[in-house]
Amino acid sequence: MTLLEHCYAIRALLSKGIASKDTQYNISHIAHFLNVARALFTEQKADKYRFISEQSFQSLCVPLEKGSLHNCCDITDTTCTLLKSKTKLPKFLNTRWGDFAKVMTLSGEIISKTTITQNRYSKYSLNRKTPKTGWFIHDGYLYIFNNTNLDTVLLNSLFDNPSSVDELNCASSQTTECKDIYDYTYPIDPDLIDPVYKRVLEYFSYSLNLPPKDIENNAKDDQVSS
Repeated sequence: MTLLEHCYAIRALLSKGIASKDTQYNISHIAHFLNVARALFTEQKADKYRFISEQSFQSLCVPLEKGSLHNCCDITDTTCTLLKSKTKLPKFLNTRWGDFAKVMTLSGEIISKTTITQNRYSKYSLNRKTPKTGWFIHDGYLYIFNNTNLDTVLLNSLFDNPSSVDELNCASSQTTECKDIYDYTYPIDPDLIDPVYKRVLEYFSYSLNLPPKDIENNAKDDQVSS
């Protein structure tokens, strides 16, 4: 289902049927509450060590450029130069398992997550292997080191706001015509749809100063009568 289809379904529950043109239930307002509830229940599901399906994950196309970790570098100091994402990354969902972020090349090769400190001390290891391409995140930007030949990488993770990922993918695409953010498939596990809908109904009951169960009960009554 797309984001718009989810929003329409929730609005139908709120309106006890097809909403009128002058409805007080704004689609963008519903989408915001939907994202909040999805983030909450997805994090709770992960924290309980339950499997999160691929349907909840998204892949972000991340264009890279040469940059530095901070503004203290001299422009001639090549040791400060790294590959850096051109824009800040969308926020991840945070769980006790971490952010689930995985970075790979466009050909599908996995890039290891590490730190500059670990990379620098690797030369003192017994095997003395050639330093591998690695990545880390700092101040919201993705950094790649030991490789200056990459133009773009793929970042797969659980994101806080799915629409922000769709917008960034569209902005970086040169071949795909952009769709409206509401027309993209919404990333959510099927077993979370029911509790997420119920939580959105609760959010609206609070925002409209209604008794907490009124909207949900009305929605249930409408389902029975139909």
